[in-house]
Amino acid sequence: MAEENGIWQMRGIPASDPRCLHSAEELEALVEEIGFLPLFAGEVPGFSAEERTAPESWWTGDPKTDPWEWREILARRGNVAYGKFFDGRTGFLSKKWLPVFANYRRDGYDFDARWDDELATWRQKKIMDLFLEENADAERFSFEVKEKAGFGKGGEKNFEGTLTSLEMETYLVCSDFRQRKNKKGEAYGWHIAVLATPEHLFGRELVTSCYAEDPQDSLRKIVERVRELVPGAEEGSILKLVAAPEDRPHGGRNLPFPQNLFHAISKETPPDAWTKDQIAGLYVALGQLVPKQQRVLWEKYLDGKSNAQIGTELSRTAGTVSTYHRKAMVRLRDPLIAAWYRDGYERNVEACAAAEHWTFPIPASGEEITEADLALRIGIKVRIYEAMAAAGIITVGDLSGAAARDPRWYRNIPGVGPKTWEDMREKLIFFGLLQDRTREGEEDSW
Repeated sequence: MAEENGIWQMRGIPASDPRCLHSAEELEALVEEIGFLPLFAGEVPGFSAEERTAPESWWTGDPKTDPWEWREILARRGNVAYGKFFDGRTGFLSKKWLPVFANYRRDGYDFDARWDDELATWRQKKIMDLFLEENADAERFSFEVKEKAGFGKGGEKNFEGTLTSLEMETYLVCSDFRQRKNKKGEAYGWHIAVLATPEHLFGRELVTSCYAEDPQDSLRKIVERVRELVPGAEEGSILKLVAAPEDRPHGGRNLPFPQNLFHAISKETPPDAWTKDQIAGLYVALGQLVPKQQRVLWEKYLDGKSNAQIGTELSRTAGTVSTYHRKAMVRLRDPLIAAWYRDGYERNVEACAAAEHWTFPIPASGEEITEADLALRIGIKVRIYEAMAAAGIITVGDLSGAAARDPRWYRNIPGVGPKTWEDMREKLIFFGLLQDRTREGEEDSW
């Protein structure tokens, strides 16, 4: 639909056009043929049920000819999925393409796993508990979900937005439209949406059948399918219709490092809002991850590699790399770690000095935090870095001097041993701060 001079206009085609749909059966057959279809016109011209129907057929209330009524019929039949799948707007997914959307939108997560990894909101959980807990009802009226989950007056806010996010992530779909019933069992009022999980309607085996695939590969399949159906469609328009916010134009994947990583961690802050001091804090936060998680983040956000490419280098599957990535993001969002990039490096150093929270080595007054200093912190836990700082090793230069004077410089530093030193060497080599000449029988060069 498009608004012209305050009046909504339908973007349809003449009923005599051979492409025009005339029944719910024809719409269902089209969805099953092409895979997925928005109900209303959007970013990709010609790609919607609205643009394949006659404008005068809408809003008549006749289930035989009214496309608005067809959505109820298709949802009730259960041969295709119906919900808010396209940029927060309604549409249909065939059984063949539902698993592809589920894998991409869920990023390979069932909801309980998403909650365990702190990637779901409390509001989302309150809704999903109504469907996933033991003895939970398989299907519920939308108004009942709102009431039971504690939304509304005096309770949680933004029910519609939370529900839309769950449908966009394919955790919920609309399974029917029904009238309420009074105490006598008589139906009355408008038809109201009934919600259910796609697993309830189509089976878990079908819905999760693409989980072994890299979510980005699933996105590529979706984009390529739209290109096949609408030759000439702009990629930006396609992504706006089918992709998650971080995968759309001007989203995180189109930003330079480290803004793209910041965007992935916290999408609420504009990419250009992060300061140099917060970037310094981000390097400290990255240092609290295990080496394999650090490497995945660096190669994903700095080098722009896919999970599959990283997996090949690590001799791991793309799914395993995706797991490393998710765990790294959970760790970076931990409040104590997030404080470094949220409040900035300098503020945290001051807080440590005042013993306001966990400690961190304090550089000399006025000391400039250089890139070399920051790189040193990559892969070094706070407690180990504290011990090194107590021994006067704060910068890459300090470490260079200590190692040059004594190959076993670490033996009197608590928590630092040969393995830790080897890990640091590999990281320094990776960042080009140390040249690995050991294969040539030479000493390392700083």
